[in-house]
Amino acid sequence: MSETPGRGPSAGDQVGTGWRAALPALMRKYLQQWSLRPDGAVINGNNAIVQPVRTPGGVPAMLRLAPPTPHSAHDWLALSLWDGDAAVRMFRHDLADGALLLERLDHTRNLDTLPIDKAVVVAGTLRARLSRPAPTGIRTLQTEAQRWAQELAQASWLPKRITDEAMGICRELGPGANGYLVNEDQHYHNILAGHREPWLVIDPLVLAGDREFGLATLMWGRLEESTTDRILDALIDTEGLDVDRARAWTFLGAAVKWMHSQGRVAHNCATIVHALTSLN
Repeated sequence: MSETPGRGPSAGDQVGTGWRAALPALMRKYLQQWSLRPDGAVINGNNAIVQPVRTPGGVPAMLRLAPPTPHSAHDWLALSLWDGDAAVRMFRHDLADGALLLERLDHTRNLDTLPIDKAVVVAGTLRARLSRPAPTGIRTLQTEAQRWAQELAQASWLPKRITDEAMGICRELGPGANGYLVNEDQHYHNILAGHREPWLVIDPLVLAGDREFGLATLMWGRLEESTTDRILDALIDTEGLDVDRARAWTFLGAAVKWMHSQGRVAHNCATIVHALTSLN
């Protein structure tokens, strides 16, 4: 019996029109306040605007402006803790306005430019280097798992055997899964070519969770170039992760993404879920 991969519009992360309207004034504010000089065309992202700038000392940098959200509230903290080790270096920040002054990387070269087998090893190595005990007070995987379980219970367009297994993982692994600082959005486009190091992570979306969480983001974007098991096994080996826990969290991550996606992404997430289900 066939199963439809995905349903309905993606929740998306497009910035609001009100914030967009306020952008010119916000840009002028930080160019003046931080004594920055524009140094190139503005780069428009899904959830941020980035202006290449020069500092008063002539250092090339990036002024990133994004609307503050609960999910991104502690990303500046992660960048501060990493302090440029395997991630973009943060020079200044203003939490109230979501303003970050960052090291300039090569935004024209992301990890998609490497063959998938090499890209996976680079991504896994960076994940391992960024792993450390979670600071207190940040969003937790335990809380997210509780929310996902409630959403999955209402996702009638997904196969029931899949949602049942995913909710079981939430209940089994969610409690107490808050030990490590985890980036749940480290996909290939969020790893750019650098000058200090060949590759550096940008735009983290962090929570306190298990080290094995967050692998699914490195799978659904390039699944056509490899297989679920090949990518996942390479990440597990590179990072030294627990196999069963990694497979379970990846199953859940792909199921949640499938629930909120459509088209190619939903199709790839469905493929990952079916490859990893324990009910085969």
